[in-house]
Amino acid sequence: MNRATLVALTAATAILGATGIGIDALGEPPASAMTRAQYLSARGRLDVARGWALAACARRSSGERDACEARADADANLRAAQLEVRYRRSPQAARDAQRARIEVRHQAALARCVPLKGYDHDQCLIRAHALLGRALLQSEDPYSARAD
Repeated sequence: MNRATLVALTAATAILGATGIGIDALGEPPASAMTRAQYLSARGRLDVARGWALAACARRSSGERDACEARADADANLRAAQLEVRYRRSPQAARDAQRARIEVRHQAALARCVPLKGYDHDQCLIRAHALLGRALLQSEDPYSARAD
């Protein structure tokens, strides 16, 4: 991985992390007291933050831009799923948030593959997809729905 790519990926991670800190610090209510109006307001802020992150990605080269946009979308989806858990407080919302966390890790693994070429790129993709598969298998409880 060349130095410019490493610097770009590090900068993108820092920008997205700062955006996430800004979203979390927007004065959202505690998890037990979220009204519909507060939920809609928080969703609006998430949409604005996603737009900012995608705009920051637009200034990158095509390879870096794709990875940056995928990471921005995955992070936004994760925050939306976490917000949904706080609002809905249901098992399905919790499963969706867990899936979003898995997807963020998968997108990060795929982003590490972007600068690689040839065999190294192929092996990186295999590792990223194996990571996804393991995480999905661990998140499911395949024996809980048995028909005895």
